[in-house]
Parts: sequence; structure tokens; C-alpha cells
Amino acid sequence: MSGAQAKVHRSRQIGFCVAEPLIRVYREFAGLLGVPFDADLSFGLATDKEAQRPEDLVSNKGTTSDCEEIWAREAILNYDAILVDGISLALLGGLIPNHSGRDKESPLILVCGSVTGENPGLRLKTFAFNLGQEGTCLLMDGREHTEKDVSEPILDWMLEEIRQVLRQEVKNFLELPPVPWGYSYAMTLTHDIDILSLKEMPVARTFLGYFYRSSVLNWKRWRTGKVETSEHFQAVWEMVRTWAAKVGLGQDVWQRALPKLLALEKRLGVRSSLYFMAFPEKPGILPEHLRKDKDKQEEKENEKAISSDRTQVKESAPANRASFYDVAEYKELLNSLEEGGWEAGVHGIDAWHDTQSAQAEYDRVATLTGQDEIGIRMHWLYFKSPNSFKVLEEGGFQYDSTFGFNEVVGFRAGTLQPYHPLNCQTLWELPLHIQDGALMGEEYFNLNREDAYHKAKPILDLAKRLGGVVSLLWHNQSFTAPRFWGEVYERLIAQGKTDGAWIAIPRDVLRWFNQRRKCEAVLSIEGTRWQISCTSISADLTDPIDSANLLDDSNLSGSSASRIPPVRIRLHLDPNRVRSASVPYVVGNGYIDFPAQSLVTLDVEGED
Repeated sequence: MSGAQAKVHRSRQIGFCVAEPLIRVYREFAGLLGVPFDADLSFGLATDKEAQRPEDLVSNKGTTSDCEEIWAREAILNYDAILVDGISLALLGGLIPNHSGRDKESPLILVCGSVTGENPGLRLKTFAFNLGQEGTCLLMDGREHTEKDVSEPILDWMLEEIRQVLRQEVKNFLELPPVPWGYSYAMTLTHDIDILSLKEMPVARTFLGYFYRSSVLNWKRWRTGKVETSEHFQAVWEMVRTWAAKVGLGQDVWQRALPKLLALEKRLGVRSSLYFMAFPEKPGILPEHLRKDKDKQEEKENEKAISSDRTQVKESAPANRASFYDVAEYKELLNSLEEGGWEAGVHGIDAWHDTQSAQAEYDRVATLTGQDEIGIRMHWLYFKSPNSFKVLEEGGFQYDSTFGFNEVVGFRAGTLQPYHPLNCQTLWELPLHIQDGALMGEEYFNLNREDAYHKAKPILDLAKRLGGVVSLLWHNQSFTAPRFWGEVYERLIAQGKTDGAWIAIPRDVLRWFNQRRKCEAVLSIEGTRWQISCTSISADLTDPIDSANLLDDSNLSGSSASRIPPVRIRLHLDPNRVRSASVPYVVGNGYIDFPAQSLVTLDVEGED
């Protein structure tokens, strides 16, 4: 094949042709799949069975012409496969000439949702799920912890089923897996800083609850083998020390918790995100779905009576939801965390509820740290879907990490990947998957440490298979008496390292996923010379990275905690055909992976 006859496989091997209301959701699905999205094919095709003729096609500009129909035909034929949802198959068939099922040159039509009209001879693959409808519910409302199979990332499984078909049907398929180059998946470590010291707290429910846990509950856990004998007596001794600290003699156990946590992470060569309360002594507003039925009825009556002043019917959350430290007094701590490679964020109080509160909480921590990329997780996971997403975006936050469960470990949004909520433009949602309290808290699973580890590990196994980000939440007080839950945290980190996970702060993980979405790969073939060009590649992502260096503490200091690994590109072809490449690559079953760079050259045996 001569140079003038070079064959080009466009980056947009995959097209999307969906009804107009579904364009936003499929744009997000394209990001999760790791393929570009082009809305030009989504003509807002009508679903009325009687009004479908190719000549009735209305373009995005709202006009109809022969030129536009010719353009539509040519555009569709540029794709190897097209995902469709909410359109008429009759209209689509009118745009694809020679669309018999035997015609391999026509694009494969992947039916991902409801369509109208009978198949006019298109090459169809119909999936059993309704991706547009089910995916929207998962990303925006999430699942309840009581639902079946909440421990399965059901949205990821749907997307993987689509990928499997694309890998089989699209020749030389290029994809960008949600897996950083040099690693098997990503992991983020997070901590909600509810309390920094028992000394600063009033002698009330939370303060007395610590003594109840250290005595009665700790004794029960000791009797059932959930804590060692030495730990049981250590918890008793810590109660004495805490009363002494309360009157000014030494430090209480939770004052020593955060330094112990940070020392552990420094020893392990990892860093995390710590979410601090923005304002002290504010329990915040109670979400409507948590109010008692009688309170809901009273509120409805009050709303009718005082609709001009809705603030009067807001119900306060329980008093023990409030913190009693002033984050402004810990400015030096927050800055030392940022300088050391950690990340300081907001543990939200009322940010979920209204933009003014969200902006106030964002501003308080952003001013103290000098950072504008601030993340948030709501205290007690208070949230109102889908309104809270938009409120947090308007408040200035880079990401939210509230979408998870207090009661179980699993997938509220059905995915391991961060995503943009469908009513947002910039906000990322970084779903929460594993929480210490759900595993070992007496209100929930109440597991011993061995069982807790084995309960959480399957989520890491799923990430190793599907990619994405595993998000862990361990409270700072979990590393001391009476809980002693740090061992499980350390084991999960060790497992992540064994798996080859990239353990990084959320800010860096989201930088990688943002880069993945911007990256577009184009394959051109000229005889045995194959070239893959990548656009939108940042300078810090173009060089292969030595993953071992990330564990060196010298690379984890400063405001840029670690280098971001390159985006991974996967080319589906027989690896035995590849004689050489301009970059390092790894071989899989029917594909090769390599790091994204501006230009990658392959010497491939045989004609394509």
C-alpha cells in the first residue's frame, strides 16, 4: 500500500445516535467507556412510528435539505459501530445504504435502550438493559443499601458488555481503559475528620459515647475475639488518660489519632485526603427523607402557613453531628498537609442543601490552604439527589465524594469510575466504596478485623478486573482505642500495592481521568507501518513513569504530590503481529497496551 493510499482508522470508530434528551447522559457514558462522543449523529430523531421518513430528517439547525441528508449518510458510514437509544430504526435504516444483515461494510448498530420501528435489515446487536434509563438513575439517584447486588458495579458491567461487542466487531479497535499506564487500577485514601480532640468537646453524647464504647462495647468485642486482650486493657487505660486530659493533663487518645494516622501513611509511602469541618458547633439541617412521618406532616402544614419564609420549617440535625474544633486554628496543619503531599478538603455540614452554605464552607478551607481544587464529603453522608450535585458545583467544589453507604460496602452509583453528574459541567463525583464504620461498626456489619478485610477485598478484585478507582474512608479516631481498625486499612493498602494499584490523592486521580477524557487516538496504517497519534496530551503525561519511585517519600512532598501516570491506550490486534514499537508495551489476550504519547509507531507483520 503506497503512502497516498494509507488507511486511516478515525478516532471516532464509535458513534452515538440517541434521542435529544439522552445526549447528555450518553456523552457521560462515552467518557466512562473511554471513547470520544460526537453529538452530530444525534439528530433528535423522532420516535413516532408514523412520521419517520429519511427525507423528513431535521438537522441540528432545524432545516432539511438534500445536502444534509447526504452529509448524514456519509457521517454514519464513517463509523464502525453506532450506539442507539430512543430513536426510530426506520429512519436510521433510511440513512444507511445497502444495509442488509450480510453487508459487513455497514456499521453495527448497538441497541442500548428503547427504539421504535421494525428492523429494516440493519446489522443489530440488542442488549438486555436500558442503558439510558438505568444509567441515569444510577448516576443521579443511586441505589439504596438494601437493594439486591449492591456489592456489584452494575453500570460498569453494562459498559463492559458493550466493550466486549466492540472488541469483537470493530477491527483494530482503539480504547482508553480506565487504568493508568503502569498500574492495574487507582485507589484513593480518605479520612473524615469529625473530631480532633475529646478535650474540646462538651460532656455530652459523643464524649460519653466514647467511654461507652471503650468500656461496655469494648468488653463485648474482647469477649467475641474482635480485640486482643492487650488492646482491651489499653482502651481502659486510655479512658483514664482522657479524663486527665480533660482537666489539662496531657493529650487525650483522639488528639494522638491524627498524628498516628499521618505517621502510618508516611511509613507506607502513601498520601490521602482529609476532610475538615468548616465551622464548629453547627449540626446543620436534617434532610427531609430522614425526618419522621409526623414531622413531615407538620412541615407540610407549616409550609402552607408560612410559605413566604421557608427557613422557619427547617429542622436541625441531631446535636451530636456538630464538631467542636475551629478549622481556622489549624491553618498550619492544613498547609503542612498540602506541602507534604496530602490533600485538605471539606467535611460538609450544610453544603448539600444550598449554594450559600456550599460557598461558605468552600471559601473557609480554600482560604486557609490557598488551594482552589477543593473536594468535599458530606458529614453523615447527608445528600439530596440530584439537587446537591448542582449546589456543590455552584459552591466551587472540584469534586464530591459523598455517594456511598454508611451501612454497607458497595456501589451506590454502580461504578468504580468518577463521573460528572448529569446536571453539572465541572463537578466530579468520586463514589465512596469502602467505609470503616460499615465494616466494623456495631450498628452495621460489626465484623472482626479478618472478616472485615475479606468483606472489602472483593471490591479491589473488581477494580483489578474493570479498572477505575477504589475509594476508602477511614476516620482518624479509628486508628486508636477503642476501635483499633487501622490494621484493616493497612492490609487493604498492602493488597492494593500487591495488585499494582496507583494510590494517589483524589485531586491527582481526577487529573488523570480528566486527561483520559481529553485524549483522542487516531490509527493510520501504511503497509506494515502503523501510527497512533494522540491529541490533548499534557507534558506531564507523555513520559513513561517508574511506579516504584512513587513509593519513595521524596516524591511525595511538595504541592505536586506525585507525577501523573500516562493514559493507557489499548489496541486490539494479534500481539504476535507486532514486531517492534517506539514505546514500551504490554501484551494481553488479543491486544497490546502502551502509554499515550503524541505519536506511537508500530511495525506490524502482514497487511491489514
